[in-house]
Amino acid sequence: MPEQVSPEHESALAEFTALRAEIVARQNIQQGLLSLQLTAAGALFSLALSGAGRSAALLILPLITYMLAGRHVSHSYACQSIGTYIRTKLSARVRGGLGWEHWLKAHRANPRRYRALNPLFITFPGISILALVGSVPYLAALNGSSTATMLWLCWAAGAVLAASSSRLVWRVRSDSFLWTGPTSEAGET
Repeated sequence: MPEQVSPEHESALAEFTALRAEIVARQNIQQGLLSLQLTAAGALFSLALSGAGRSAALLILPLITYMLAGRHVSHSYACQSIGTYIRTKLSARVRGGLGWEHWLKAHRANPRRYRALNPLFITFPGISILALVGSVPYLAALNGSSTATMLWLCWAAGAVLAASSSRLVWRVRSDSFLWTGPTSEAGET
């Protein structure tokens, strides 16, 4: 005769299923943000390369990149928070535990040495930096007009945004469960 499943156990499994679905949905949104970033970069680089004097259009990329990187990072942190909740609160409500995070910790490689090669650095801050570098020859050829001053101010703002994007991506990659493993919360060994 099969063992009776308690309502607490059943509700914990239902909650786990819903939380895993939320993680999957957030990861799909992240993939969409990545696609949008690459599409915007491709379109603006194509425009800039299509004719002389169009490379100033590249100055919009650091702003786009910063906004998309910020959304991507917020979804990463939300997924990490959900994983922490599953590991520290929800798993204890299921007899035998859920075990996913413990398995992941035991089987993950040590990717720290490859952190700088992370594709997110190329996709977000890398594209911003490339756009800023690509716009320098055009900006340098401008004389001291008010347009030149405005474009150089946009370039400087873009440099700040590119640095901010780098910091966002570095931070989320450094804080990631995959890099550090699960933290030891109260009651966990």
